[in-house]
Amino acid sequence: MKQIYTPVLKINENAEVISWNPASENFVKNYFNNSLKVDLCLSSVFPGKIAKKIKSDFKKNNGIFHSNISFTDAEDLDIFGSPCVDIDGNIESFSISLKLTNRIEPAYPEHIVQVKNMLDNSSLAIFLSDPKGPIIDVNKSACELFGYTFEELRKLSREDIIEKNIELEKAVQQRNEVGEIRRELTGIKKNGETFPCEVHSVIYTNHKGEKRTSTAIVDISERKRQELIAENNMQAFQSLFDYNPDAVYSFDLKGNFIDLNEGALKLVEGSRESAQEINFLPLIPSEDRERVITHSLKAVSGEVQRYKTNFVGLKGTKTVLDVTNFPIYVNNEITGVYGIAKDITKQVHIEQKLLAERNMFRAIIDYIPDHIFVVNEKHETILTNYSFYKHYLGVDNEQKSLGLIASDFFPKEEASEIMKDNTKVMNQGIPVINRGDIVKNFNGDLEYTLLTKVPFKFGDNKKGLVGISRNITEIKQKEKALEELNRELKKHADELALSNKELEQFAYIASHDLQEPLRMVTSFLSQLKKKYNHKLDDKAQQYIYFAHDGATRMRQIILDLLDYSRVGRVEHKLTAVELDSLVAEVITLQKRCIEEKKAEIQVDRLPKLKIEEPLLKQLFSNLIGNALKYYSKERLPKIRISALEKENVWEFEIRDNGIGIEEEFKEKIFIIFQRLHQRDQYEGTGIGLAICKKIVEGFGGKIWVDSVYGKGSSFYFTIPKQI
Repeated sequence: MKQIYTPVLKINENAEVISWNPASENFVKNYFNNSLKVDLCLSSVFPGKIAKKIKSDFKKNNGIFHSNISFTDAEDLDIFGSPCVDIDGNIESFSISLKLTNRIEPAYPEHIVQVKNMLDNSSLAIFLSDPKGPIIDVNKSACELFGYTFEELRKLSREDIIEKNIELEKAVQQRNEVGEIRRELTGIKKNGETFPCEVHSVIYTNHKGEKRTSTAIVDISERKRQELIAENNMQAFQSLFDYNPDAVYSFDLKGNFIDLNEGALKLVEGSRESAQEINFLPLIPSEDRERVITHSLKAVSGEVQRYKTNFVGLKGTKTVLDVTNFPIYVNNEITGVYGIAKDITKQVHIEQKLLAERNMFRAIIDYIPDHIFVVNEKHETILTNYSFYKHYLGVDNEQKSLGLIASDFFPKEEASEIMKDNTKVMNQGIPVINRGDIVKNFNGDLEYTLLTKVPFKFGDNKKGLVGISRNITEIKQKEKALEELNRELKKHADELALSNKELEQFAYIASHDLQEPLRMVTSFLSQLKKKYNHKLDDKAQQYIYFAHDGATRMRQIILDLLDYSRVGRVEHKLTAVELDSLVAEVITLQKRCIEEKKAEIQVDRLPKLKIEEPLLKQLFSNLIGNALKYYSKERLPKIRISALEKENVWEFEIRDNGIGIEEEFKEKIFIIFQRLHQRDQYEGTGIGLAICKKIVEGFGGKIWVDSVYGKGSSFYFTIPKQI
């Protein structure tokens, strides 16, 4: 019976049916009265003798075989076996093809053609060769794999396509000894390129009794690449395990450590050997242990678990860990747990510190008397302080103030303006600082406030603003009272200034007008003494002397008072003054007194100032004159004049070694007509230093004295750089 298609079955390595073509289904049904099914054993498909022969040859030749069985008196059954490989060159199944041949025919051309076609179209590179090396026949896959033509390959030997090395020698020796080998070797293509390949070679005897070798070669470059990737992945995983800065570990289903990296050993505080002998649970504090056991049970049940726990090393060091556990699968079974533990002790301490700081911040803002509030871009309050929710909104706690918008506590029109203003601040990012405002609190009382609004962003770049409203009602009331007081003070100051001006005018006029009567008194007393001197007794002479002396002193007081009143009344032109020249001129004017007292005067380098020269000359003249007047009789007078430049002023010093001033009189000496000595000790009216003070203050400066009684004094005064 002639078949249109060759019956072909696919079987696995256990000789169980995987699939078949229609021709094989008809063949089995017609000749063996059986039906094909998946996973059906060959013993259930073929009669015992045929099944036994197929299985024997299949096992003996690793799926590559040709069996000839007498089937009927006139027919033989040829059975061919060959492997089927996937795209990576791995054997995934085996094919069994069946062919009935007529025994009386001298040749089997159709059978030979079919077998040849099957071998030629196999994905395996198949070689038929002499065991000694020469190639006899090859299929198309062999030509494609090595890059040769059929004729070129037939002229080559084994060493031309397989790299000659110790591995090849061992493979040939093993095959010759046992009749078969399966080994990984190195193939050589026509272009010289080498590639890894798996070689399966079997020695058999043909129908002529000749030894032949059937060799199947598979390019395993892709498989090797995948193996390399897998190896690299394994190394990467191992590196991740070994060099991860966090603690990485594994334990079995009972919680006993299997492996630990350096980070884990550091936490455990023990050697690898000692750690692998213990269970992890005793290292968990009792307060966390039950919760950790629950997480671990879930992990060994297939769930990934993440949790935080306290941990105590073998040496007692306490840490806080962020733990992630996930199951270890081996052949689809959970055999243990991998874990990664991050030491978050510092982070926890920081979080605790931040919480404490937040509580402190909360306490601070709650006790600040200003109204503080925070709103989001929906104008909802998301934070308020005690002053805001209690005194402004009149609610008991912050929660009741949250989520409100302006219209919840302001009239509609006013609320609309407030939200419009808030939107402008948030969108433009320009804060409002201390803007005056008048608002009503929950009691309806008007409050004067200073309002500050500052934009900020939080969360996912969301907009908001912080508002601070300060109640300045009391300040406003005090300001009004202060303004009223200032008006009263200004009124009194104006009145006092007018009075001072009138008094000053009076002093000027009085001192000026009194000089003429005093001159007349002095003149007539002089004439009286001159004309009647011989007629007057001693008593009368004494009376005339006292009267004349009193009038003279009165005239001097009036002249000094006139000088005092002129200071500040007469404006002098500002001129550039070389103080070195000015002081030299003053010293020249007092040359006689200096020579009489044998005084030594040292003048340091002095600046150049734009100032009223007459007043400055009078100032130096008075101070130098005082230093000469109040000299000590125990030593010769020494006077030093110097200047020190400061940031905004020039500071001058006139130092002497005279009699000094007692501490209690340091302020008194600058008051008009204040004398510290009797008239018979030191002459003068006590107005010189008062004039100095008025001149210096007119310049905008200050004057003071440092003195040690009995050793000398230093008079200081300052003059602004820009008068």
